[in-house]
Amino acid sequence: MPRYFVDINATGRHTADETGVNLNSPDDVRHAVSWTLTAIAMEAKQRGPRSYIASVRDEFGDVVYTATLTFTDTFDEARRLP
Repeated sequence: MPRYFVDINATGRHTADETGVNLNSPDDVRHAVSWTLTAIAMEAKQRGPRSYIASVRDEFGDVVYTATLTFTDTFDEARRLP
């Protein structure tokens, strides 16, 4: 089973994956990255626009997949929630 390393750039902060994860197929890579980026965005305490990028490396260090999640939120100041 191939091993992949998912490096994350979360709004300018880079984290390199030194452990990796075994995944069977390109669909498994896509699924794992989609869940990972979504979980990171949900945990973020930042406000306003932010971007999360995952770069997936194979066992040889080559980037084989990249995904970006952009999250933008704003309040209408005239109708701001209490």
